[in-house]
Amino acid sequence: MWVDGTELVVLTAHDYENLAGQRRQAGAQAARNRALRSQLDLLSSFVDELGQAVTRLPEYQPTPCAACARTDDECARQALIDALTNRPHQTRGRQS
Repeated sequence: MWVDGTELVVLTAHDYENLAGQRRQAGAQAARNRALRSQLDLLSSFVDELGQAVTRLPEYQPTPCAACARTDDECARQALIDALTNRPHQTRGRQS
């Protein structure tokens, strides 16, 4: 419908209420997404700091510990260090 040269969309009261409700839901979902993104960014920063701290420990070695080297078992300490220092750094759709 056109009124004074402006195109308007005519809705029933019921359709308008449905549309308004969907808009409120979308806004609430966007707020939840922002909060989750903030928490994810904080967690990612924490894991980065944890990985850097692990590599500064006096016991840190870039190779398996002596006990694991003797048994050819996977070194749990080294697996943790590798997981922290070599993890993917993807945030907001971009690799960093």
